[in-house]
Amino acid sequence: MANKARQVKRAYDSRLRRERAEATRIAIAGAAGRLFAAKGYAASSVEEIAAAAGVSRATVFNSVGGKPELLKAAYRLAVRGPGQVNTPLGQQARNRRISAEPDAYKLLAGYAGVMVEVGSRLAPLYEAVRAAAHADPEARELWQLITEERRAAATGIIRRLSERNALLHGLSRRAASDILWVLNDPGLYQLLVTQRRWTKSRFRTWLVTIMQTQLLEPAPLRARQSSR
Repeated sequence: MANKARQVKRAYDSRLRRERAEATRIAIAGAAGRLFAAKGYAASSVEEIAAAAGVSRATVFNSVGGKPELLKAAYRLAVRGPGQVNTPLGQQARNRRISAEPDAYKLLAGYAGVMVEVGSRLAPLYEAVRAAAHADPEARELWQLITEERRAAATGIIRRLSERNALLHGLSRRAASDILWVLNDPGLYQLLVTQRRWTKSRFRTWLVTIMQTQLLEPAPLRARQSSR
């Protein structure tokens, strides 16, 4: 009984350590993202990030790494959200349900909703990564990866629409992927919501409408409205 109790306690202590370590990593990544968005990648120091996260400089390096790793961790946190940072966006339960949606109009409406949610977290940091990519090789590598991931996500959605025979007549899958790749750019959120002060609701409605009209065969008005 004593050995079993010790094993349970060790397992419990180990779980608590993992949870604390994960919480520390999230706090550091969040602090890094806020500083990179506010000051820029080059102007933000590891010391400032440590202070903003309430940890030591050594903890930053031990938990996450140097500035390139901090930028990647901050981006991953912004895309996936703090509650699911270890689960890629496309594998999260809600997004799997959206991808499996049989109605093409509803599928795109759901996808647009995800883009708005992610954009609200990501847009300022996205612009910081874009700016850093012009001067920093490691930031440029991350920017290229981001661009490829957005393209892959767009291609996956278009494949599902094509499987439903819903793509606009005469529109190739390649051209459709190009269109959706442009529309899933978080820079649009930054321009219209952050800079032009559109509400999230207005932006989402616009995004749903333009995705549906550019990509899908026309549907009755009632079907379009019910999918939003």
